[in-house]
Amino acid sequence: MAEKEGYDVLRLIEHGQTCYISSEYAGGKVLAGWLKIHPNITKERLFLLIRDITNQLCMIHRCRKKPYYQFVNPYSIVITEEGEVYFLDLEAGSNEEQLRLMQKRAVREAFLPPEEPYYQKASLELDIYGLGKTIQYVLAMAKPIPALCKREERKFLRIISRCLNNNSRMSYKNISEIRRSIPRYIQKTKPDIRVKKKVLFVCAAISFLAAVWKINGTEKNPLMLPEELELSEAGEAAGEDKKGEDTEVMMSDERELRIELAILYILNVEDYEKGLEYLKGIGSEYVSARNLRAAARALLGDKRELTELAEGSEMELRELEGSISEEQLLGYYQCLLKGYALLDTEQASRIVLSLGESCMERLEEDREESRESGERSAKETEIRRYMAAASEKIGEFEEAAHICEELLKLEEDEEKREELYCKTAILYEECGQNGKAGDICVQGIKELSDSEELRVMHIRMLYEDASVDRAFCAQMAEEYVRQMPGLQENEDFQKLRFTYMPEDEG
Repeated sequence: MAEKEGYDVLRLIEHGQTCYISSEYAGGKVLAGWLKIHPNITKERLFLLIRDITNQLCMIHRCRKKPYYQFVNPYSIVITEEGEVYFLDLEAGSNEEQLRLMQKRAVREAFLPPEEPYYQKASLELDIYGLGKTIQYVLAMAKPIPALCKREERKFLRIISRCLNNNSRMSYKNISEIRRSIPRYIQKTKPDIRVKKKVLFVCAAISFLAAVWKINGTEKNPLMLPEELELSEAGEAAGEDKKGEDTEVMMSDERELRIELAILYILNVEDYEKGLEYLKGIGSEYVSARNLRAAARALLGDKRELTELAEGSEMELRELEGSISEEQLLGYYQCLLKGYALLDTEQASRIVLSLGESCMERLEEDREESRESGERSAKETEIRRYMAAASEKIGEFEEAAHICEELLKLEEDEEKREELYCKTAILYEECGQNGKAGDICVQGIKELSDSEELRVMHIRMLYEDASVDRAFCAQMAEEYVRQMPGLQENEDFQKLRFTYMPEDEG
């Protein structure tokens, strides 16, 4: 009889927000060997495997004595006979041979960044890079059944890219962020045709009535809760007693429809009170409904609940992809964006950026499936405006400027384009890129030939930049006055003349 394979592994014990490490023996194979034997696994098993690996590493990072693992690769991860995931205990003498294997050149070159040719000092960046490479290895070796769809492939590619590019602004800052990004596998079930028809009918009715309401300018909102969605306590009790699983499925469909309608009211109709009405009766255990309620209340002026959520240490918005339908996610994220954009805290601004990134990902994925480019452009414009404001709030001026430049590609209104040119120039000036700020002003002046504000701003920037020759500043001011004689009457231009230009005239 062949001897069973096994290793000494790390046993992680959670205690509140901290983890403690012990060591134990576990029968199983290292991930690299396990995948060779089990390449054909279900998609659900693949997703769980990647999630379990990430969870284990996340727990290691919550340990006080040794918060990093260092050797993150398919040769340090053990899959037991029961399918459990563990990391090797590299301090155990029994694992010395495996440790020597991981220090071989082929392994180092495959799972370490180019600038780190050897496993030396443990660090967060090294663990994140190793995890990204390990996920890449798992996806390359596994043959999931069914195969990954294009959306899932793009999601994993983004995760891997953000793990490997540690110098990017979009790179991960901790393992928890990676864990939240991993998609959950949800097996598609054929929906009840009657429920599907009801969703389509109610959505169409809402769009029509909302349009009539806005056109007529009536003060009273004509959109009422449809009677078929009213859930009475008696009906719920009867369902539990008589209909069993069928009633439970139907209640789930109704809950999903209520959330859909709440999103429509909050996002499209901007009737936040009506959105709250639809969310009544959905228990607090449904985190998506709880978040929508907090966002709607913030939009009505009560920011307390949303502020508490923003301050929570475990604000795992991405985990909700398993509790809300794929079709609802974009609208759901947009609702939360509207709410969190009202808060002034740094944490809220970072949540806005995370939500905005999720929205942009979904818009990109839906680009191939939808021809409604005008609607998409309007959504993208609104989302990027929220992200630009959030980046500015937390002092990331260069990133805010980049977002404003993207907005210039989308915005068509001339007045708003002028505002964007001015804002972009100021943001570049804030982060010390005076040359770039000036170029933005010049670009805006070429496009918007009658813009006094951009000309005055450019002259001010030139005079305030000590590296620019004063004669050149005076020449540009004279040229702008020649192009637009009325500029001399501009109050801001007169202040500049008083402050700087007499010296040039003298």
